[in-house]
Amino acid sequence: MERRFRKAALWGATVAAVMAAVGPLSPARAVPQPGPTPHPSPRGMLDAMRRDLGLTAEQVRTRLAQEADAHRAAAAVRRALSTPPAGMWFDKASGKLVVAVTGAVDAQRVRSAGAVPKTVPHSRAALTALVRQIAGRAGNGVPGVTGWGVDERANGVVVRVDRTRHTTGTDAFEQAVRDLATRAKIPVTVERSDQTPRQQQGTVVGGERWMPGSEGICSIGFTVTGPKDFQGFLTAGHCTLTADQAAYGQDGSRLGTSNLGGKHSVNGREGDFGLVKVDQPGWTVSSTVAGQGGTPVTVTGAQEGLAGMTICRSGQSSGWHCGEITRVDQTVDYGTAVIEGLSYTNACSAAGDSGGSYVTQANASMAVGMHSGGGAAHCDNLGGDTITIFQPIGEALAKWNLKLKTGSP
Repeated sequence: MERRFRKAALWGATVAAVMAAVGPLSPARAVPQPGPTPHPSPRGMLDAMRRDLGLTAEQVRTRLAQEADAHRAAAAVRRALSTPPAGMWFDKASGKLVVAVTGAVDAQRVRSAGAVPKTVPHSRAALTALVRQIAGRAGNGVPGVTGWGVDERANGVVVRVDRTRHTTGTDAFEQAVRDLATRAKIPVTVERSDQTPRQQQGTVVGGERWMPGSEGICSIGFTVTGPKDFQGFLTAGHCTLTADQAAYGQDGSRLGTSNLGGKHSVNGREGDFGLVKVDQPGWTVSSTVAGQGGTPVTVTGAQEGLAGMTICRSGQSSGWHCGEITRVDQTVDYGTAVIEGLSYTNACSAAGDSGGSYVTQANASMAVGMHSGGGAAHCDNLGGDTITIFQPIGEALAKWNLKLKTGSP
């Protein structure tokens, strides 16, 4: 919550500079020594947005231009406000960034930054305090409860429940949350679904993939560099649990080592992200990732995902699909791990996509996060709610002092 606001401010200057560039967008991958870098094109993302969001070509171009303006406004808002706003999201109806504030002074600062202020009764600090109380009541997990977090657009909190796993314990937890919310005078929404999120590590072979030596097949997220000539790639933490494990590329040859020294895998409250070192002869890291139909696009920087923004993801199982970010900074209970700070989207996914790339802004190719999990509904079977979850990239970059491998659009 507040940590997300602080980290966004740290790389806001870099993001603002990159957003002036023009080019396609997608994550990076580790590949055998490449030939000449292909010239990227945003057409793949535009085609996918038309297909997945039901937009015309003109509506896609308008939407992306509006989102680029909104990201610039978000960076200006972060500089202008002394504390995190109660909420911030892209409103596709108006094409503007909306910022929830509690006072007239902050409202004027938001207007000056080029965004639309919305006055609300509850501050971010109050919402965060209630979420912490809910987490305390949940402990190590409650049957049927799959997650919780701030509901920015409602200026309240949300609790997610799988109705198929509902028990009397679920009822007791819901009542406890309502009591906490009543005392705080903050609205609470209970979202019911017939799916439980799961970390999507699988055995499907295809697309851009990597294979841990003794674990299921996963997807490459973004390639990175680090201190002492380090090169490698980010992926999901639940794909890198074993220390010093051999890692293999999509052609079956070894490319490096996963979770070097046992200190490069996070799969718990802190997040779901891991690091693979690319250290084998004949392998290097590229700033491109597979887009629509495998067409490579180039990553030019990183930025924070905002609720309401368009997002596209690339994974070895389901390929390239687009949607919208529906919520940010949420806690997810996968049953095997409770993880904080994740984001939800309605872009479809499938088992084996874990670790794959999330990108936004086709005209700036920004890395946003790595695939963490989803529900049973997948891209070939969209029965029921589409639940797709990603880990924002900023925490991984900061934790291990890494830099994205980027290219020119």
